[in-house]
Amino acid sequence: MNVTRSKLGVAALAIGGVLAFAVPAGAAVNLQSESPGAPTVKIVKQAKLKANGAATIVTLTVTCPAGWTFSANASVTQTVGSITTGGSNHTADTTCTGVAQKVKIPVTASPAPFQLGVAYALGELSVRSPNYYYAYANTGREIVNVES
Repeated sequence: MNVTRSKLGVAALAIGGVLAFAVPAGAAVNLQSESPGAPTVKIVKQAKLKANGAATIVTLTVTCPAGWTFSANASVTQTVGSITTGGSNHTADTTCTGVAQKVKIPVTASPAPFQLGVAYALGELSVRSPNYYYAYANTGREIVNVES
């Protein structure tokens, strides 16, 4: 009978030890979930050609904490016949709303105009908090240039 009681005592201590670590860990997860979310950037699949292909308008969907400031960059590369053409452009010092917001960035083509069809786009996001904490996000995907 003493052997059974000592096994029960050891089991009770083990359960108590697990609970002692589990409760603070749960509190830490709760505090962490209240911190501002990580910034995200996504590229909308369709881009609109302008001026006979001299430019294409790339739309980024940006999410970052309300009150922070962001800069976004878009670059596009497309093979046109035997030539690779491309370009990039950016927007700066835009205030984050805390929800997904669309940002349209015109990208001019060089050395040849963009054409209707598939191209590759990169999106980059740099976010700054009011206390000068910086965060970054980037993405890339195939896009389809369509007529405006």
